[in-house]
Amino acid sequence: MQTSTYRIHAFHAGKGFTLIELLVVVVIVGILTSLIAISISPNKPSPQRESRRFYQVLEAARQQAVLFNQELGVELRGNSYRVLQWQTQQWRPLDTKLFAEYGIPGNLAQTLWLDGLANQIALADSDQPQPQIVFFSTGEVTPFGWTLQDPMESDQWRLTANPLGEFDLQLEPLR
Repeated sequence: MQTSTYRIHAFHAGKGFTLIELLVVVVIVGILTSLIAISISPNKPSPQRESRRFYQVLEAARQQAVLFNQELGVELRGNSYRVLQWQTQQWRPLDTKLFAEYGIPGNLAQTLWLDGLANQIALADSDQPQPQIVFFSTGEVTPFGWTLQDPMESDQWRLTANPLGEFDLQLEPLR
């Protein structure tokens, strides 16, 4: 009997795959699938992601203005925005990692609304930076509306702020 049992085990040991071999194959297939998905998926900029980033930068600037008792502003340009600080009677760019100049992808269009009117956003650098949105050390903010849209989509992201510094970010259909 011993020999027949040995033959059965020997027969099964040579047939099939071990659990480790199966796991290695599954991991390799998973890695290849994710690489293919990344290379195939469109890497176009998301208006939602860019709007949330803009909102976070503005919120951080508002908080810093209050905490450090300084006047900060945001200058919007054609395809970018940056945070400025009021120093020695003029606006100067804040050169910190958090407030670096942020670019907006070329396929997205931003519009700034001040006093209910669309404001012209300058395309070129000027010698004297001038913010359109100002954060005061008291917590007050220039009231504004800002929209970001992809011309290929039927809606836009709108960020609004009231004079008390309360922000509202929402998705809305184009009219």
